[in-house]
Amino acid sequence: MTLMTVSGSVLFRERIAVPPGAIATIKLVDTDGEVLAATAVDAPGVPTEFSVTVDSEFVPDPANLLIWAILRTEVGVWGTTELVPVEGDATTVMLTKIDGD
Repeated sequence: MTLMTVSGSVLFRERIAVPPGAIATIKLVDTDGEVLAATAVDAPGVPTEFSVTVDSEFVPDPANLLIWAILRTEVGVWGTTELVPVEGDATTVMLTKIDGD
């Protein structure tokens, strides 16, 4: 088995402190929307670093991987409004506020 790791960071533009207990969930998907791997990490602040590891046997096209992410906090939820292409060794994922608060 050969493992492939995708790393990066999630962040948002708002200038607020991330409250304790925030969790970032990141999913690695292919262009058909199939989830290949996922992780959830504590998010003590932004940017929050992540890495997702997948068996490369399950990756049909390593050049066309995408990331979906969400950050849940007591003061709101931020997420990706579109899938974000994996870029090189460190993908930056900009999140948008997605709830009505």
